[in-house]
Amino acid sequence: MLVWPITIVLLLPIIAVEASYSRSRLGISRGQAFRVFGIANLVSTVIGFPIAAAVAAAIQNKMQVWLFGTRQANWERFSGGDVSRLALGMGQYPRWILIAAAAVMFVLCFAFSWWIEGAYIKWWLKRKGLATAATSSKTSQVVRDANLLSYMMLAAISLFALAWI
Repeated sequence: MLVWPITIVLLLPIIAVEASYSRSRLGISRGQAFRVFGIANLVSTVIGFPIAAAVAAAIQNKMQVWLFGTRQANWERFSGGDVSRLALGMGQYPRWILIAAAAVMFVLCFAFSWWIEGAYIKWWLKRKGLATAATSSKTSQVVRDANLLSYMMLAAISLFALAWI
């Protein structure tokens, strides 16, 4: 839940980076690029982020059992009353686990974003009659590269925020 407001704030710069990068490569105007990438990013955020979060939660559950034992053993360990155990039970993990979880979520969001945005933009280009044989074959690559740029920007912002905090 805490990530949604951050996502909404960062959506405009993400759209700007992706549209600016892609417009000349796809042969569309600036206005068309901002509209199509704006809608594509909204769709990928609304659809892709919950799917990525669900996949990440499933991975987290499997990792908790693998690292810390069965669910029952974890519950018994946390119910002992020790504050450090209680904190671990409430999600206060060692720092490396949080960093690894953030990296997994980052990769999942990138993959879903690339897939959903690529499909939408291919469909939009075809619908507008702007898809040529060359454009269709390189659309996925252009969307991937645009997402790489925007995710590098997000990584830089995240690292800056972590250093600042």
